[in-house]
Amino acid sequence: MTQFDFKKLVDAEYLLNNRTNKNIVVIDARGGMLEEGSLMYDKATVVDWTDISLLGEFGGEELGKLLSKENYQQIFDKLGIDDDSEVVVYGFTMPEQGFGDEARVVYTFNYVGFENIKFIDGGFKQVEKLGFNKNYEPTKDRLNVSDVVRNEATQNDKAIFTDELLSKIGNEDVQIIDTRLEVEFNGRVIYGENKAGHIPGAISLPFNSLVDNNGFLKSREELEKYVIEKGLDKNKLQITYCTTGVRASYVAVILEELGFNVRNYEPSFARYANVGEVE
Repeated sequence: MTQFDFKKLVDAEYLLNNRTNKNIVVIDARGGMLEEGSLMYDKATVVDWTDISLLGEFGGEELGKLLSKENYQQIFDKLGIDDDSEVVVYGFTMPEQGFGDEARVVYTFNYVGFENIKFIDGGFKQVEKLGFNKNYEPTKDRLNVSDVVRNEATQNDKAIFTDELLSKIGNEDVQIIDTRLEVEFNGRVIYGENKAGHIPGAISLPFNSLVDNNGFLKSREELEKYVIEKGLDKNKLQITYCTTGVRASYVAVILEELGFNVRNYEPSFARYANVGEVE
């Protein structure tokens, strides 16, 4: 049951109630983690975060950055999105699965100025219950961006990159938020980063700690209390990071809704571990 009052968050019933609405475009953000033959909503298109991001080597500055607005117009055309469209996104159900990829889509589309986008509380487990499922066929159901010549976003004021981030470490007006799992924050390498640990002075705020055991976002009151207990200050700039900027995007979207001033370190710890000191 949806507990968080947020205009960009809806329950699965919203998808059911709008099933015949021709202006609705549904995105399955589970992307490359979705195995062939897995169930998906029958009207959805599968989009991986890498399909809508600048690519490059793991640990490089490029991986995780957003694309140009011209690139997104090409992608919107492929998805059938126009000025009259409403986009509804779902991902895996946390906390046991998923990385908040659905909010990465929200974060990305908002950069382009597309605001009529919502993600489904509770993820695919709730969508699956609607009963309108089909088996995933990658060649038919996943967005094909092979012909998109990718260019980097410009004037992306919601993002921060490595040189500027390094200049802000230790700044008392800045809080750096580590959105990875607590075990990663404390030194476990899971995804192949060159160093263990975290950015000096970072606050651990695991992305999946924002949901309850059923995968629903906690209430506004619970989240406000939680982030304040974590030491977050609305008078300071918050910088979110994870490994490649996906989990961090999820937390950035929620923190911004709670009234925080947030920028997302898009290349994230995969890059930082190659160039910065850690704790």
